[in-house]
Amino acid sequence: MAGRRRRERRRWVGIAVRGLGGLVPRKGRRLRLVRRAGYALGGLVVLVGICLWAVYTQVKVPPVSAAARAQASILYYRDGTPIAQVGRLNRVAVPLREVPAHLRGAVLAAEDRGYYHEPVVSPTGLTRAVWAAMSGGARQGGSGIAQQYVKVAYLDPRQTLTRKVKELFIAVKLNRSRSRDWILEQYLNTVYFGRGAYGVQAAAQAYFRKDVGALTPAESALLAGVIQAPSYLDPALGHTAQTQARWRYVIDGMMSTGVLPKGPRPAFPRVAPTHTDPLYGGQRGYLIERITSELRRRGFDDDAIYRRGLRVTTTLDRATQDEAPRAVAGAVGGDKDLETGLASVRPGTGEILATYGGRDYLKHQYDNAFLADLPAGSSFHPFILATALQNGVGLRSVVDGSPLKGVRNDDDAKADAPDLLTAAANSYNTVFARLMARTGASAAGRVGLPTRPAPPRIHAIDQAAAYAALVDGRYAEPHIVARVTDSSGKTLLTVRPHVRRALSPGVAADVTFALGLGAKADAARRVLDPKAAGTRPVLDRPTAGTIGTTDANAAAWYCGYTPSVATAVVTYRASNRPLINRGDAPLREAADLPATIWTAVMTTAVADGPVEDFPPPAWVGTTRRFATPTPSPTPPTSPPAARPYAPSPKKTVPTSPRSIDPSELRKRQEAKAGRSPIVKPGATP
Repeated sequence: MAGRRRRERRRWVGIAVRGLGGLVPRKGRRLRLVRRAGYALGGLVVLVGICLWAVYTQVKVPPVSAAARAQASILYYRDGTPIAQVGRLNRVAVPLREVPAHLRGAVLAAEDRGYYHEPVVSPTGLTRAVWAAMSGGARQGGSGIAQQYVKVAYLDPRQTLTRKVKELFIAVKLNRSRSRDWILEQYLNTVYFGRGAYGVQAAAQAYFRKDVGALTPAESALLAGVIQAPSYLDPALGHTAQTQARWRYVIDGMMSTGVLPKGPRPAFPRVAPTHTDPLYGGQRGYLIERITSELRRRGFDDDAIYRRGLRVTTTLDRATQDEAPRAVAGAVGGDKDLETGLASVRPGTGEILATYGGRDYLKHQYDNAFLADLPAGSSFHPFILATALQNGVGLRSVVDGSPLKGVRNDDDAKADAPDLLTAAANSYNTVFARLMARTGASAAGRVGLPTRPAPPRIHAIDQAAAYAALVDGRYAEPHIVARVTDSSGKTLLTVRPHVRRALSPGVAADVTFALGLGAKADAARRVLDPKAAGTRPVLDRPTAGTIGTTDANAAAWYCGYTPSVATAVVTYRASNRPLINRGDAPLREAADLPATIWTAVMTTAVADGPVEDFPPPAWVGTTRRFATPTPSPTPPTSPPAARPYAPSPKKTVPTSPRSIDPSELRKRQEAKAGRSPIVKPGATP
């Protein structure tokens, strides 16, 4: 029995040994795989380390004087004539001991609160920035004071992975060879604060007209806050709410770091006017602001604009731009309360040929062409008409034009039930108010204008671009920058127009035909007005356009175009008084001034161009009757061919095969009645 048990134990031991023997090889293989993976990972780490060391040893710290090699950028007209040179370096270096402690604390609170006790490079910020650069995501800063100084002083400002790596290594090398105080001093004397000011001393003068040592803590917090986005957070530029939020962030940081005692915040400081440099005088200041604003939208930061020697070719036509202030001055005279905005745009491309923002940028920095949103009044009618045409309502459709509560026709003109062609040519507000209620104004949204309220408030530049779309139905986004190169001639940007189909060609042709009749009627009024003789020349080519009167003469427009140029002109009073303050003054008379300016500017704009015709009307849609038509002694018949339009005697304006030109019809009726065909202001020609 005992022997049997011994044999059984030996048998089970053998089974166990054989089982373990089968397991050991598999466990060994796993261990070998783990060891090999460890070797590979270790080798990779060593390889990366070697590469980083190689890059570190190869990256050299440029001389600090590289920061002083800043170049001004030059802005040009389209023909290569210089407009202005911007970015003349305004920097006065001061030692760190002369910078108030609260200003140093404010900058650290705004940009790098752990500057003195954390690594010179923020690992999390760097990782975030590198990932954004590699993935194509939104740009990230991820830089402390040292890295920001390296970027400004030594490197190209473009956000690239290569630049970020160089920035990292140069910052590490600087930290090994220089003290934190030295780096902070260089940063404070190099960083851009806006207003052309580099460094804290220049910024103190630019914003507060005082030396850096005289700054208060509140003023120091404002300067520190604008570093993040100097051309946006300057409180003089209008973004006061955002600037104050950033200022409060800095003040709270100063309190949390012990720079300021905790308690109520000080009062938000007042800053000096943004520009007093004569460079910005007259129209030049408006042009510089528009050009630099567009450069920023296209990815160029302030450092590139003001220090990297850009060569910016614009779309501006020098002759037209020079004529704009002359035309305004000649029409407005000494009326200092009267403000004017003007913009000229090239149809099909959106190129801005000329703008007028105000008399003098140094005295009036609110750009009337780009910033002043004014009631559109009857200048909005073409886009209501375009909407109706798109909805199948043709030009011969009849709409009720009888008096309407709250709506007044120019000079109280009577319009019982005209067709849309007549209503557009004479700008009948009662007709378009009723038409708007039926069809809306969706076409306005397609050409870059707001649709509500109707009529809405509009900028002159948007109005010019919208009217330019009426030439052939294509809307082009307006732009003022054409090309950007660096100082060596390397192309950095070529702007291609953003064009989209907004209206069908037929709709655009019909609106243009209607506005062409209105432009002829307007020209006839001005020629026959003895007071206007010789002061309002008529263009020697086909034009289309309309006046824009508003309730209580709050603003007045003239918007019109040829096939090659569209211009919008608006006038209003800075005091918000009516343009003509003589009780119940005629509305149309208020539009004479912008019409005069428009004609002078357009005469220059088209002077060297060929005479072009508009496309013939397409007569889209069908005739609809929304009212009983006004009785006429002569029933409508198919219209005769239109008279030749000088100076192109061979070309005629095509007309409808169904009815007579309303202006010709009215003249025939007046001739039968024995009345003079001379048209009085406000009447239908």
